Amino acid sequence: MIEHLVLFTLREGWTPEDAATLKRELLDLQNKIEGIESAAAGLDFSGRGRAFDFGYIARFNSRETYEAYGPHPEHDAFIAANKHLWTDVMALDFESDD
Repeated sequence: MIEHLVLFTLREGWTPEDAATLKRELLDLQNKIEGIESAAAGLDFSGRGRAFDFGYIARFNSRETYEAYGPHPEHDAFIAANKHLWTDVMALDFESDD
């Protein structure tokens, strides 16, 4: 499996509705982009004071399906429609044994 982890710093003044929109839009990518086996998203609840407020993880069954995700038009459309919700983003991709 390929694990795609994305961490977001939400813009100052974000609202619960903003977080709900981001979650809905991210999870909807699974319905729009073939190859996403599973996905999860949500707000950080730990209160550890890190710079990231929101996380997303998508699982792909192969590198080929993962590599098709980044340049996919639906991925680009998601970014264009929602990038106003965050000020910073970090991504980490790795293979797992699952």
